[in-house]
Amino acid sequence: MNQRLTVCLLLFIFFSAPFASAAPPALELKSGDRIIFLGNTMIERAQKFGSWESVFLRSFPQAKLSFRNLGWSGDTVWAESRGIFDPPAVGYQRMIKQINELKPNYILLGYGGNEAFAGKAGLSAFQNQLQKLISDLKPTGAKLIFISPHRYENEGAPLPDPKNHNQHLKLYADILQQTAEQGDHYFVDFYSQLIPEPKGDPGLEWTTNGIHLTKGGYERAAGIIAVDLGLKPIELSPAVADEVTRLTFDKNREYFYNWRPQNITYLLGFRKHEQGQNAKELPQFIPLIEAKEAAIHSLVSSH
Repeated sequence: MNQRLTVCLLLFIFFSAPFASAAPPALELKSGDRIIFLGNTMIERAQKFGSWESVFLRSFPQAKLSFRNLGWSGDTVWAESRGIFDPPAVGYQRMIKQINELKPNYILLGYGGNEAFAGKAGLSAFQNQLQKLISDLKPTGAKLIFISPHRYENEGAPLPDPKNHNQHLKLYADILQQTAEQGDHYFVDFYSQLIPEPKGDPGLEWTTNGIHLTKGGYERAAGIIAVDLGLKPIELSPAVADEVTRLTFDKNREYFYNWRPQNITYLLGFRKHEQGQNAKELPQFIPLIEAKEAAIHSLVSSH
């Protein structure tokens, strides 16, 4: 009787408990895979340092990976920074079109940092638009990697105490984590891990102004990416690492010139009748980019 009762109780618990979403499979990159970095200022500035690309390259040194940084300072899930002279909705559609043309295998998304300024009142709208973005990216077949916004660093006066805003950032980071878990996407937790609290060693500056990451901040973030995604990056010699960083910077700058030229209005926009004939030069950056990628692969794979 007791045994039967025990079995019934276990069955009740099993069928009553909510089923946990399965974790995504271990991250395994192969030659030819392309990773897109998509999001806000933190994403755009990552191309200057190359440490995030490096952690993937060093984890799969034999894989010929390519990276395209589509970050845009101040951006949100509504693409509010991408309209240029058009409404954000037009910039959003251009972004989706560009991503589809790049044929990514993975998309690393960095959102929530700017949206958090709306506080609790903006959570529902953020969550709805995030789901729309996920839906619009689905046709690419790419696996998604969400990275949370990080806690602001308390730099002291005259900068404001970020305590209250950090609470809002946590709410948006939680939405991203829940969305990742429910959709079997990857998640990297910068909020809890990137900026120490309290600050700790005053000689270590993770940000330039409490918000924007320093070179050291990006390197620390790369380590968190490695741990949270289960990566095992090899170490490069200082000389090789420096050369990979230099090539990555040059490659990213050339790609930036390819898709975001300073005179974009004259080349591709409403004033292209003045200089549009020069737009033919934009695709000429691609062979230069691919040559630098080949040099990076050679350096990493032979190490």
